[in-house]
Amino acid sequence: MTGGYDERCAADLANVCEGRDLSRQDRAWLARAVTGAMRPNRDKPLWDLAHALTALAQLAGARDGRDLVTLALDPDLARAATIEARFSGARAGSAEADARGLVIEGAGWRITWSGLARLLALAEFVLTAEDLAGIATLSGWFDELAREPGAEAAGFLSKRLARHLAAYRNAHLPLAPLERRFRAILGFLHGRSDFGDDDVLEFWRAEMGEDERPGFRTIAEHFVTFEAVVSALGGLAGLRAAASLDSDEAWHDRVDTSLADIVGDEPAENLAAMLLGLPEGPKILTGAERDDLVDLLRLDPFHRTRPLTTLRAVSFGRVQSGIANRLRRGGGGGEVAERAACIDAEPYDAIAVRAACLAAHLKLMVGIAACLRLPAETADAALRAALQAAEADLKRVRRSGFDGDRVALAAGFAAVDETLVRTAEEVAALIRAMQNLEARRPLPEIFAADRPIFAETLTQAYAGESVS
Repeated sequence: MTGGYDERCAADLANVCEGRDLSRQDRAWLARAVTGAMRPNRDKPLWDLAHALTALAQLAGARDGRDLVTLALDPDLARAATIEARFSGARAGSAEADARGLVIEGAGWRITWSGLARLLALAEFVLTAEDLAGIATLSGWFDELAREPGAEAAGFLSKRLARHLAAYRNAHLPLAPLERRFRAILGFLHGRSDFGDDDVLEFWRAEMGEDERPGFRTIAEHFVTFEAVVSALGGLAGLRAAASLDSDEAWHDRVDTSLADIVGDEPAENLAAMLLGLPEGPKILTGAERDDLVDLLRLDPFHRTRPLTTLRAVSFGRVQSGIANRLRRGGGGGEVAERAACIDAEPYDAIAVRAACLAAHLKLMVGIAACLRLPAETADAALRAALQAAEADLKRVRRSGFDGDRVALAAGFAAVDETLVRTAEEVAALIRAMQNLEARRPLPEIFAADRPIFAETLTQAYAGESVS
């Protein structure tokens, strides 16, 4: 990924920029138009393009969409001077070309000759992107415009072009979905940058419906990203409402830069990847233990800062995933209505016990790693005693790879030392956070209050769903 878009998008841009020999300024304009970096209205270039095509259809006497495609792809019309030489002084229908550029009378629209050259570059981009994948569809739209070129047709075409380019951005701009999440969450929070566990819960409930049923864990991950963006931007001072984002023309660039850094080095995903990438032997973690750790830590840093959201994601997120899997597979497990009632949701105190067991096992493995690496004889009496205890623990472990060659076992531990130590630290941090939560209110009470909320939301969202 480069600059927020993928290699396909970069190649599509390069084809147009090089083919038309665009100046640096025009290349920058085209890239901003394609990626939606125009503020305050990212679709304004497409609105202008639709009106430009409407004017050209009249001035050039276009008979059908092919004539407009030919105009858009004509290399002789890559420069403002050549476009002016061809059309200056022409008049047809509601369109007129004068020394300053194109005008559509009665529509309140005008474009300079240099502006028209940029719009034709944008037209070439949408026509030729993805190896001409959309040219047949676009030619059909241009055909409708050529038959009845007017303000209404231009408005309709601009909406079509906006949807077309939005789909392209979603496919080739990895940051596009993140920006949508950012805006939706900021709008829900009414411009606040701070939020709590219940904000995450209420946003998920607001998003749940018949057409859209995002997973609670997915929504929590969106809030992780939102918090990281806010931190990267140094807060949202002055952005007191979602709409005010559009008034800050530098906002898009700052968010793009920050998100690119976050996507490229996301701590939660890296830790999960490290755990999932552990070698098969020695069996430091079983598959079940590894999956449990990923489940508990995947919302990093929320396992430290918002343990309640982590507990909700582990308990009720698993319930919702079970419902989605049953509907996708067409069977397996309990009925949808039964699952939605959250009868089988794992209590929060049970999750805490499971985390404590994992922490104890990780502490044991870290100790074994130390005794395999450090010399048994040391001047520090406490360290010597700890190494001796770890050596005894090693002899008691009955797992694959632990009863073989000591050198091979030491090499196996050395390969995962960083992951092991970091995971142990993060699980310990989760346990401390849950203990602080418990000090304010017992976990069983919190779970008892949460279960009817999740049950009601899931039951309403999946009402009528059944598997035959």
